[in-house]
Amino acid sequence: MAKRIQFEYKEKSYTLQFTRSVVEKMEEDGFDVTEVQSKPVTMIPKLFRYSFLAKQHDVDPNLTDEILSNLEDKSGLIEQLSVMYLETVNTLFGEPSKNAIKWKKLN
Repeated sequence: MAKRIQFEYKEKSYTLQFTRSVVEKMEEDGFDVTEVQSKPVTMIPKLFRYSFLAKQHDVDPNLTDEILSNLEDKSGLIEQLSVMYLETVNTLFGEPSKNAIKWKKLN
């Protein structure tokens, strides 16, 4: 199961998570996680906003900005979101646990 982050804000519970479909949307929109450090002002809020899509797809971007500004340990949060994103990407490369299809290279 994918890792999640959970918190409450203004008496509402929020769960942050990345799924393959969310990561696909991020890539289609041009998001590049490697730019989080080189373009933090742009990319950190985007990473945070996208993390809402799996569970709360209709959250207003102004609200996500407000929430981000009020969360503690932002560096730890961004680090965890980046790890969650990369773990979701890496699920594409994991070996199947059963019913694996064998393939072979042809000359």
